[in-house]
Amino acid sequence: MITYFKNVALEMKKVTWLSWAQTNRETIAVIAMSVVFAIVIGAFDWVLKQGVNFLVAH
Repeated sequence: MITYFKNVALEMKKVTWLSWAQTNRETIAVIAMSVVFAIVIGAFDWVLKQGVNFLVAH
């Protein structure tokens, strides 16, 4: 088990981590795209709901 954790530590030293600025930019991009997709899906759902309600009412 100790060997496993030593190997994990060695591999983690080889990882190239993003800078804080790049991490922040990419996090903002993910959040922004999530909001955009939520709005698009919500709008599509609303339009379909209105269509179904129209068909059921008539």
